Amino acid sequence: MTDQRTVLGLECTDPIQIHTQQRTLTGVVYQCEHSEPTLSCRGPEPGEHVLYIATPTHDLYRLLFAYYEKIEHTEATLEHYDLSPNGRYTWLRTGARVECITNPAGGEQA
Repeated sequence: MTDQRTVLGLECTDPIQIHTQQRTLTGVVYQCEHSEPTLSCRGPEPGEHVLYIATPTHDLYRLLFAYYEKIEHTEATLEHYDLSPNGRYTWLRTGARVECITNPAGGEQA
């Protein structure tokens, strides 16, 4: 299970590891966007923390982390920047289920 504070604390230049069912993806955050949760007439709208990640092999990924403050619910979606069927580069869903997101540098500090 991913700790919400860990994900929300990640910023540009931070190392990141994304553990999925198939593999562990290691990279560095090169851009991040954040929107706070809000209450609208439709009910609570989730906050979103979007992290753009570059791997050592120069692959680019986008991690969309949606969360609620009062409700224990988070959802992470992993997308890969790749060639679409129409021949253009775009963000494509990987279909991988994100199991855990960690900052490998965070656990090594005493």
